[in-house]
Amino acid sequence: MKTRQELKMRAKEAVRVQRTTAVLIMLVMALKGLALGVFNDLVIGKLSWFPLFVVNLLVALALIVLMVNLMREYLKIYRGEHTHVMALYPDFMTHLGHKLGGMMWMALWGFLWALISVPIVLLAVYLMRTTGRGMRLLVLILIGPVHLIALIPAIVKGISYAMTPFILSDCPDVTARQALKLSMRMMDGHKKKLFTLALSFIGWFVLSALTLGILYVVYVGPYYYTTLAGFYDEVRIKALTDGNGPPKELSGTVIEVEAEVDALSADEIAAVEAQAEIDALDAIDGGEVEIEIEEMNAE
Repeated sequence: MKTRQELKMRAKEAVRVQRTTAVLIMLVMALKGLALGVFNDLVIGKLSWFPLFVVNLLVALALIVLMVNLMREYLKIYRGEHTHVMALYPDFMTHLGHKLGGMMWMALWGFLWALISVPIVLLAVYLMRTTGRGMRLLVLILIGPVHLIALIPAIVKGISYAMTPFILSDCPDVTARQALKLSMRMMDGHKKKLFTLALSFIGWFVLSALTLGILYVVYVGPYYYTTLAGFYDEVRIKALTDGNGPPKELSGTVIEVEAEVDALSADEIAAVEAQAEIDALDAIDGGEVEIEIEEMNAE
C-alpha cells in the first residue's frame, strides 16, 4: 500500500494532467452551494416555511447525488481516465435510489453515534441552571473536553464510513447497506492512516479559509479529493488481496481488472517455468539416449 507521501504525489500529478477539469468540477459544486445560500436569503420572508423546506430538501438531495458523482470523477482523474465537468450530470438519475439510500444510510448511522454526546450536553445545561457560580464555571471549563471525548466513537465510525461514497460511485451493484458494511471492512486497520492523511491537509484548509474558499476551489479541493480517491483505490486493492472485499461486490472497475490480470500473469509465468523445466529434463534424457545409441553403433 502506498505511503501518504506517495499518494499525495500521485494525486498532484493526476490533477496536473487534468487540472482544468478538476477545478471546474469543484467550481460547479461550490457555485451550487453558494446559489442555495443566495436563494434562501432572497426568499426568506416571501415563502412560508413548508415550501422553503421542500425546495431546500430537494436541492440538498440533488447535491448528495452530485457529491457521489464528484467522487467518481476524481476517482477517474486519479486512475488517469479522461473525464470532463459535464460527466457529473448525464447519469444523474441512474442508480438514484442507490446513491441517495447509501448516503442517507451513512448519515443516519453517523447521527446515531453522535447522539452519545447528547446526555453530556443535557447534564451540562442542567448543572448550569441549578448550581452556583463556582460550579457553573467548572462546567464551562470541562464541557468542551468531555464533549469531545464523547464524540470520539462518532469520529471513529465516521472514518470507518468514509469510503461509502466511493463505493457507491464505483460499484453500482452494491446496495446501500452493503456499501456501508463494505466501507467498514475495507477501513479495518486503516482508520489511523486516513485520519493522518486528512490531518495533513489542515494547513491547506486554513489557507483556503483565509482566501474565502478561492484557494480551495482552484487547488486544495481537487488535490484533497483526488488523494482520497487514491486512498480508496489502495484500501480496495488491499481488501481484495486480504479477502475483506468480495470480488463480486467490488466488480467492474479498472483496479480489479488489473489485479486479475496480474494474478493470471503470475499463474501463466509459473506454468511456463514448470513447462520449461519439463522440456529441459526431456532434452537431457533425449540427449543421453542419443549418446547411448551412437556408442552402440560405434561398437
